[in-house]
Amino acid sequence: MKAAPFSYAKPTSVDEAIKLKARHGDGARFLAGGQSLMPALNLRLDKPDLLIDINGLTELEGVAVTGATLRIGALVRHAALGRSEVVAKAAPLLVRCVEHIAHPAIRNAGTFGGSIALADPAAEWPAACLALDARMVAIGPDGERGIAARDYFQGLYATALMTDELLLRVEVPVAPQGARAVALELTRRRGDFAIAGLLAQAVPAAGGMLASVRTAFFGV
Repeated sequence: MKAAPFSYAKPTSVDEAIKLKARHGDGARFLAGGQSLMPALNLRLDKPDLLIDINGLTELEGVAVTGATLRIGALVRHAALGRSEVVAKAAPLLVRCVEHIAHPAIRNAGTFGGSIALADPAAEWPAACLALDARMVAIGPDGERGIAARDYFQGLYATALMTDELLLRVEVPVAPQGARAVALELTRRRGDFAIAGLLAQAVPAAGGMLASVRTAFFGV
């Protein structure tokens, strides 16, 4: 099948994108990597009136450490995140997740923020945000607001994002010194969504014990 007819807009700033979304409400969708949205459009599971293409908006790009916080722009691609030395040092769990995400073509196109906005219960990034006690930063007509991961994810494909908001970035606490991370998944085929997955981060302590343990299960 092919997508139902829709209009297309490509804003040049986040402010313009937010104004378009506020104007069209539930009839508009943000387009980033499109790895989930485009199949839904072509199967006519989603029939928006307007696609707002946010690719190229510099406010949504980039990875950086500020103090004790790693900031990841919503438009950072899966593959780019996996190659980042900054991310590898500040949040090694995220790098370990990348090898489990689908296949190279999807990792090159799909975005970190797109996965978190979709909130698929079998996807790696939402679980990683919970395991790392991340904070989502959304922006809407009234400005920015932060949402803790434990409050952001509200159910299957359900988040705390308002209709007129856009996910701007994700903020992750820098991993403690010496932290170890692991990403484990059970799938039918390599690259499939997880039947069951476990993400964990901990710091080795004396006597073979672990400290600062954080875990998240997904796809279960």
